[in-house]
Amino acid sequence: MFDKAIESLCGSPLWDNETVYSKYPDFTECFQRTYLIWGPCIVLWLVAPFWFYMLTRQKAESLRISWLFITKNITMCLLLILEAYHLVFNIMNYTQPIYSITPTISIMSYILCLVLIHFERIKGIRSSTLQFSFWGLLALANLITVRSKILKYYIEATNLNLNEIAIFILFYLLVWSNLILTLFSHKNKNSAAFDQGLEQKILPENYVSMLSRLSFWWINDLILTGYKRDLTKDDLWKIDDTEASEHLTRKLDIAWNKASHKYIRELNNKADETFRSGNRSYGNGTTDEEQKLTGASPEVKIKTGSKIKKPSFGWCLCRVYAGKFLAGSLIKLIQDILLFVGPVILNKLLNFIKDKDQNMTVGLFYTALLFLSALIQSFVLQHYFHRMFIVGSRIKTSTTNLIYKKSLRLLTSARKSTTVGEMTNLIAVNAQMLGDLTTYLNIIWSAPFQIIVAMVMLWQYLGVAALIGVSTILIFIPLNIVIGNKTKKIQLTKLKQQDSRIKMINEVLSGIKILKFYGWEISFKDMIGSIRSKELKYLKQMGLLSISTSFLFICAPLVITIVSFGSFIMLNDSEKFTANVVFVSLSLFNILRFPLTVLPGIISALISAKVSLTRISSFLLKEEINDGDISNIDIPGIAIKTENADLGWDHTPFFKDLNLEIKKGKLIAIVGSVGSGKSSLLSGFLGEMNKLNDGKININGQTAYVPQQAWIQNETVKNNILFGSPYDEKLYNQILKSCSLMSDLRIMPAGDATEIGEKGINLSGGQKQRISLARSLYSNADIYMLDDPLSAVDSHVGKHIFEQVIGPKGLLKDKTRIFVTNSLGFLPQMDEIIVLENGMIVEHGQFDELNSRNGAFYTFIQSHLNDKLTKEDKIEDEKSLEVNSDSVVPKSPESKLPSQSVKSLTKEKKDGEKLTIKEKIETGTVKLSVLKEYFRVCRIPRLIGFVIFFCLGNGASVGSNVFLSYWSNNAENTNKYSQFTIFASIGVAQSLMTIGADLVYLYMTYGAAKSLHEMMLFSILRSTMEFFESTPSGRIINRFSKDIDAAERAIPESFKSLSRCLFHVLFTVLVISSSTPLFLISLIPIIIIYIFVQRYFVASMRQLKRMESASKSPIFSHFSETLTGVTTIRAYNSQNRFIKIMQNHVDENLLYYFPNNISNRWLALRLELIGNLITVFASFFAVLARNSISAGLVGLSITYSLNVSQTLNWLVRMSAEFETNITSVERIKEYCETPHEAEYHIEETKPESAWPQKGEVKFENYSVKYREVLGNVLKDINFVIDPAEKIGIVGRTGAGKSSLTLSLFRILEKSTGIILIDDVNIKKIGLHDLRHKLTIIPQDPVIFSGTIRMNLDPFKEKNDDDLWRALDLAGLKDFVYGLENKLEYECSEGGENLSVGQRQLICLARALLRKTKILILDEATASIDHQTDKQIQMTIRKEFTDCTVLTIAHRLNTIMDSSRIMVLDQGKIIEFDTPQSLLKNKNGSFYLMAKDAGLV
Repeated sequence: MFDKAIESLCGSPLWDNETVYSKYPDFTECFQRTYLIWGPCIVLWLVAPFWFYMLTRQKAESLRISWLFITKNITMCLLLILEAYHLVFNIMNYTQPIYSITPTISIMSYILCLVLIHFERIKGIRSSTLQFSFWGLLALANLITVRSKILKYYIEATNLNLNEIAIFILFYLLVWSNLILTLFSHKNKNSAAFDQGLEQKILPENYVSMLSRLSFWWINDLILTGYKRDLTKDDLWKIDDTEASEHLTRKLDIAWNKASHKYIRELNNKADETFRSGNRSYGNGTTDEEQKLTGASPEVKIKTGSKIKKPSFGWCLCRVYAGKFLAGSLIKLIQDILLFVGPVILNKLLNFIKDKDQNMTVGLFYTALLFLSALIQSFVLQHYFHRMFIVGSRIKTSTTNLIYKKSLRLLTSARKSTTVGEMTNLIAVNAQMLGDLTTYLNIIWSAPFQIIVAMVMLWQYLGVAALIGVSTILIFIPLNIVIGNKTKKIQLTKLKQQDSRIKMINEVLSGIKILKFYGWEISFKDMIGSIRSKELKYLKQMGLLSISTSFLFICAPLVITIVSFGSFIMLNDSEKFTANVVFVSLSLFNILRFPLTVLPGIISALISAKVSLTRISSFLLKEEINDGDISNIDIPGIAIKTENADLGWDHTPFFKDLNLEIKKGKLIAIVGSVGSGKSSLLSGFLGEMNKLNDGKININGQTAYVPQQAWIQNETVKNNILFGSPYDEKLYNQILKSCSLMSDLRIMPAGDATEIGEKGINLSGGQKQRISLARSLYSNADIYMLDDPLSAVDSHVGKHIFEQVIGPKGLLKDKTRIFVTNSLGFLPQMDEIIVLENGMIVEHGQFDELNSRNGAFYTFIQSHLNDKLTKEDKIEDEKSLEVNSDSVVPKSPESKLPSQSVKSLTKEKKDGEKLTIKEKIETGTVKLSVLKEYFRVCRIPRLIGFVIFFCLGNGASVGSNVFLSYWSNNAENTNKYSQFTIFASIGVAQSLMTIGADLVYLYMTYGAAKSLHEMMLFSILRSTMEFFESTPSGRIINRFSKDIDAAERAIPESFKSLSRCLFHVLFTVLVISSSTPLFLISLIPIIIIYIFVQRYFVASMRQLKRMESASKSPIFSHFSETLTGVTTIRAYNSQNRFIKIMQNHVDENLLYYFPNNISNRWLALRLELIGNLITVFASFFAVLARNSISAGLVGLSITYSLNVSQTLNWLVRMSAEFETNITSVERIKEYCETPHEAEYHIEETKPESAWPQKGEVKFENYSVKYREVLGNVLKDINFVIDPAEKIGIVGRTGAGKSSLTLSLFRILEKSTGIILIDDVNIKKIGLHDLRHKLTIIPQDPVIFSGTIRMNLDPFKEKNDDDLWRALDLAGLKDFVYGLENKLEYECSEGGENLSVGQRQLICLARALLRKTKILILDEATASIDHQTDKQIQMTIRKEFTDCTVLTIAHRLNTIMDSSRIMVLDQGKIIEFDTPQSLLKNKNGSFYLMAKDAGLV
């Protein structure tokens, strides 16, 4: 109908079917004047509305008017004038309508192009893809007209129409001129290749020419550089502002806030008023099933009524990123349409082969058309992927940053319900999963589209048989729905186990020193192993379900083929089973194979994405700190005021009706016993607790916070103190002196430029606390919350700090100070004292006033003082209870230097300054040893079994197609039923081989993932402390999350795809070569080009992938560090600064991620072009040899060649993908080869089970150092400790006290000399044989998440009576007995739901359970009040009477009754005698210490 209408407009035929038999085949005049002109114009007009919409959203600056812009306008105007003349000329000379319609359409299209040129300049578009496409199509289409006119005027010698020739030549020249002009890029005045401010190259993609952009030529320099040498950061480009974290996160944040605030408002309206009346962000509202699987808990009870719809995070992503995604979808649609050009041309080619009368030119034209469609398809597909990767990157980037921002706003109770492991997995796994899915999301509509089009085309060849065949797929759909639902549930459970595993590993890394002290590595390895076993069980179940899904869909095309051809031969005669029917159908079935094969993966990915979106949404909807809970009204003279406030850690009030008023500039002390709520009160002021009623809290001014356990960043000392504030040298120096940090900086390798290890691992408790205090001073806040900051420093330093900083004459004398303290000596100087008991303010007032009341405060004071002391001496003697022995873990003690400014303390860089080692990035090809290691853990027999099954499966696939070729050529002479039986049998064999290969492969890769995790975990736990001090935990967590995930998922997938592509390419070349032997001539240069491109590219991709993997670690490290210090960050109002740091880390990762993906596109395009060459040569040689080749063989050859470009592309991509993913094994292997401690057990030298019976300790000529590059911290030590002696160890900063402890446990091994315990050389026995016989109560109490029982007895060696006795002796029995689950009470991560004092008492109970002959106390009572300290000392004296006890002194009263006291100085013993003897030597160091403390 349409053709008739066109012919009526032309007045001549549209098609000439006999032209293929003529000497010079050609298209008709009507076709040339319609389709060849209309086609490009229709494309232009269809795309233009979307293009204009895209331009309106463009934010770039407008371009200046350039010569290129002027030239474009001139050529367009000339073309318009020419076309107008052409229109007038045609109207005057021709009567047919077509002669006026076509020029009119052209003129309208040129005017549209002119408008586009101007609008694109205003919107900053440097080169227009739409205009390039239009002029390119027009130029290409009119090549046919050029040939036609040459044939018409020169070969057929038709009379010349000079006017018409002149118009056409001018028209064609102007079309090419416009096409060439679109290839150039507009330049702006400020266009530059280098950003001077950031000293980085600017991304060239936006500035290069159209051809360079289309072919990704602009990345050539980077790939060449990577081929010549290893790439560095300087070789890469600055991230474009539109792709930067800040810009992307802002957009998503706005969309999510809009959706979530609406939900929260509705939720608040529904909230039970009796439960909560405040205006708070409420919980996640997950379903019961989701709560059970994800561990989410509803955080508010809602009245019954209509269900409130939760905001969809997925919908927010759609709203923000839909524009670029939909543009990509349009490109995908074009690619899908082009996909079906191949089978159409194949049908024409087979007709050409069979019909020997057709002109050879026709065959060559079909070949050219086949190549052209494949060429366009290649460019379109790669630019689709490029666009989708950008969208995926945007989603991943913004989601990661949004999760981080949320983590900074989580309410404390919500934070406790979400572990560090869970939050880490949200970024490492879930956000990554969403980003990865974007690339393939269009397959949701693309696959059905391809299936429908293929079905319509199959109907033309197979008729009803096609419907019968494809309808068999309906059988698979319900099966896949069932499997999909099952997979979702299993995946949720698997992710929950993964969260638990990461959480446990994170805790192990946090408390690794305790694990080593107690010899608990194997116990915790088994705990993690138990969680891992459950996780692997679900991984295996997912794998089996995945095999079921894959089998159903991989077999689907095979089943469709067998059923369709079977139905066809039953419904039709044998002679109709021709090569055209077979191979065009087969090529369509091959097209069907992709959507049917990929659909299960997409379904699985969609399920994973749904799970990820649910987890992310649940997290983002958790309760936040409500800024409205605390007001900041300027009340004159009042710093803090609370009125009738109920505060609690959950929804149960801890403080009820809190009424308090603190005046500006006052020094307020908060005192009370362990667990009375001292720290909680400060948390309430900081907004960390839930406000549970309409009570009011007003904070008048900026706050600074010094927590009881100092939070230290993995930064330099200086940066920890500045904490983002501008540097003021005078103030900085003053603060260092006031906080007694000058002497510490002198012994540090690089002064204040020395890097502090993660969590302050290379600092003592005192140093950490003083740096934390210095940070608060430097912030110059109005209100200071000081949570017992002097507990970790000695009395001399504490007195100095109080006088210089906190006290009435200190730096903070004009500031408001809220001072939680256990040091009673400072109380008389307080303006007011608040006494807490069980969350209640029982008394408050001045010291004398409270002391005279004989109330709670008087009782508190009396319980801490010796009754023998006179009233006047009480406070003075309390000052004297401590000794100047601030224990430091010095890494390089140096001689004392005279007083100096901090400038001179910033020393020259040398070994030891940089504690954290930069992450190792391997270079060059992946080592063969890595592949060997992976295949070894895969188990070689399983690998061989997989290869055999895979070869047989692929062989059967090719065999079935070869058989079809034979059958179609001899259909008339064979029995169709017997032939079909053979064909079906081969298909069944292929299916069985495929499922066999998949099953073997699952067990192979499952075993590999299991072995790699076990090996790395065992290696990490056996690593030396030096490794943990120099390696951020985020880096290790990255190995256990990202790299193990790669071993479970990415490596198996890429290796399987690589194997599939490799076999497919080999069999394709074999089939084409056997069909058309001439093809072998072209094969050699193709192979050479292929190998060159692959080798040229892989070097860069491998290095970029490694750099990208390494750049992820700082993201996790920063995230983990932030989560541990979030209270401090919020107290200083530094959230925005930390968000910016996170954005910088993410942008750093993008710096490598972006060129990595672009280089993939560069490679894929070139490989597809090579694949297109194979297709065109297969077709070309078939056309040349048409007289000697059957249609069946041609069909077989071209059918295979049509898929080879995609397979070749996937082959190199998968080989590169596998090589880059295998770097995860390389990284895991690196951590399997870390320096290990000695063996845990050595049978030959294993001491008797009763050893040590006496507890005698000897050091003979013993020296030790922390690291090889540093000097000895203990120097030629010699001493003997008799059995059951009680030894006190004292010394000033850097003396080597803690080093002595570390040497006893063999934490430090770089030593000379020997240590003997009961005459056994500890260096010759196993580490666990030694460490299980020693007990330590450390300064920092470490509690693991788990039950109290697990924390006391992880080996499950003790019965309940033993545990209760230990708790009773530690003074915790009543507390634990009062808990709901008693010994099964769950301690939260890091023991957050216990006070610091309670944690310390659990550590004491732990030690009492071990009851070894040797006990070491390393400042064990630093964080507890005097009463608890007294209790611990009494327990130790009573329970460890017959044991040797070494006490590193912090308070002098703990060592004054020691048998002997050891005084260390600069790594040497300078005094070692009884306290009485040492005090008699008035020139001795101990006497001077005692004198400094006022004891003598």
